[in-house]
Amino acid sequence: MVTLFRQLIIAVLILLTALYGGNLTVSLLNTRTLVDEQMHVHAQDTASSLALSISQAAQAGDLASLETYFNAVSDSGFFQRLAFTDMDGNLLIERKFPLDVAGVPDWFTRLVDLSSSDGSAEVNSNWIRIGTVSVTSHQGQAYRNLWEVMTQELIWFALVTALACFLAYGALRLLMLPLQRVEKQANAICSQDFSIQEKLPRTRELRHVVEAMNRMSSKLKKVFENQLDIISRLQMQSFRDPVTGISNRTDFDNRLNSFVKDEKGQHCGALMIFAIADFGGINEVAGREEGNNLLKAFAAKLSEDMKQLDGSIIARRQGPEFSVFVPDITEDEADSLAANLFQHLLGIEWVHRNQHPLNLGMGFTYCQEIFNGPELLSEADMALRQARAFGGSQWRKFSDLQSSGVAPVISRPAVEWKTFIRESIKSGNTLLHLQDVFSVPYKSRLGKEVFTRFMDGENQLSAGIIVPLAERFGLSSDLDKLVLEKLSAVIDPDYPGYYAVNLCNGSIRSQNFANWLGEFLSAHAGFARKLVVEIPEYILNIDQASVRRLQIVLSKQGATIGIDHFGLESTAFGYLSSLPIYYLKVHRSFTRRLESNPD
Repeated sequence: MVTLFRQLIIAVLILLTALYGGNLTVSLLNTRTLVDEQMHVHAQDTASSLALSISQAAQAGDLASLETYFNAVSDSGFFQRLAFTDMDGNLLIERKFPLDVAGVPDWFTRLVDLSSSDGSAEVNSNWIRIGTVSVTSHQGQAYRNLWEVMTQELIWFALVTALACFLAYGALRLLMLPLQRVEKQANAICSQDFSIQEKLPRTRELRHVVEAMNRMSSKLKKVFENQLDIISRLQMQSFRDPVTGISNRTDFDNRLNSFVKDEKGQHCGALMIFAIADFGGINEVAGREEGNNLLKAFAAKLSEDMKQLDGSIIARRQGPEFSVFVPDITEDEADSLAANLFQHLLGIEWVHRNQHPLNLGMGFTYCQEIFNGPELLSEADMALRQARAFGGSQWRKFSDLQSSGVAPVISRPAVEWKTFIRESIKSGNTLLHLQDVFSVPYKSRLGKEVFTRFMDGENQLSAGIIVPLAERFGLSSDLDKLVLEKLSAVIDPDYPGYYAVNLCNGSIRSQNFANWLGEFLSAHAGFARKLVVEIPEYILNIDQASVRRLQIVLSKQGATIGIDHFGLESTAFGYLSSLPIYYLKVHRSFTRRLESNPD
């Protein structure tokens, strides 16, 4: 593809060539005419001078002297033929030389084609005619002189052209800079980076182009931000409780059902349902506005206590009921968390506490392998009903009655888990499963999703079990390094798609891991260009600065970022306009039963 820059350089060369060609042609024609005239005059002057010089020797018939004169003139090399004839036409003396144009190309002699220049003069002595001297100029000298002149002009033309191209190159580079910035700005707009060019070019036409691009970028930014605001409001209306601002029942159930047996494998977790007793009485005593304030305080306290637990879900189910789901924690941790939450919520202050004490009930269940979200909710609800049956502020735990006698794998002590994960990382005891990602509806392969499994004897443990524990023990960065190193060794360099890898939260927020990742991808450039790092959306709400730092490291090496579990968090969508994202993976809670869900 020919660039505008090359076209301009070629145009400059063509212009210079045309100018020089015309100048050289005119110069050559004028020089040829001048040389023809000079040769003719020279031949005539030489003939007249020679006739006058030999008149005495010719009168005396001194042939030796005549030959001396003729030899002297012919030695100059400017003449092709010299001759002296008497009055009867007898040739007395002749000097003749071949036409020698050595060093001059034949095409040049044919192009110039000088005519023959002759001169003649009578030899007289005392008014008596003795004979005639004939002189013919030698064209070889003229051809050589003309060739030298043209060669020098060609050399000067080459030097001038080289200098002109050098100056034109620099000038055009300066002129093309605004266009390059426009191209960069257009590419940035495609990546949702609506930047503005502050420096405007001096050239009027280019200035107008840059100003138009700036106006378009500003307009698109406003349109994009308006669309994001609309999406955020729709999300709030459909999946957020209008009073407390946390998830509503629909959102909670969708997320819980989608979480069960997701792509990371089986999970353990705890589910709690809290209910404020006699909430109708509270509204009667304090009014609906104060009742809403109590609900807001309740939601705020839950959010504050749960913000450090990744993946937890908090929702207002209905009226004074709230539900909490916490994935990937041990049973002991779940028991402790439930007790602490219950005590913190009982301590909430409200203005009519003395007249109407706060009575709180909680139903709590824990499952080591979650297979059914509604069943988990049913167990917590049964425990809540049991707590309410006793009156006052009570909480009950629904005990799992499985008695298979086989201890689930998640029930190992924490010390054994830490040792197991360390040994697995050290020995590389992991398996990578690559799952194809297809486009709809054409079923073409877009890339591969990378899943990690850990070998425990003959059993394979999913990342859903290992990753939360690795995060807890501070081993997440070492785990991600192992996965990336193993993946870089098994990728197909000719595969046209991408390889998507999930990173642990600890790795995303680690400066040391970011430094290592930059060096690793720099040493594996082919792998870097195929890598997409998937980041859960909620990490943007926790530590957006670390995500942006990681994105800079990835983009320098040609890797990209994908947002996983998009739409679950209450994070504003503004980051979409400034964070270059390869794709969004909309959470399955939004696509589950999509055809039957009007929201």
